[in-house]
Amino acid sequence: MAMKKAAAKVAKLVAEKSLKRDANSTTCTGIYQPKAPASLSKFKKTDKIDK
Repeated sequence: MAMKKAAAKVAKLVAEKSLKRDANSTTCTGIYQPKAPASLSKFKKTDKIDK
C-alpha cells in the first residue's frame, strides 16, 4: 500500500511540474483539417428549424 501512495505522490508531483512549465511557455503550431466529403453530411446531428 505504501508503494501505491509513493507512486501516486510522484505522479502528482511530475504532473504539477509539467503543467506549470507548459503554462508558462508559448508554442506555435499549425493545424491542418481537410475538407470533409459531402457524403458525411447525412451523419450530422443538427436540428433543422423552419423559419
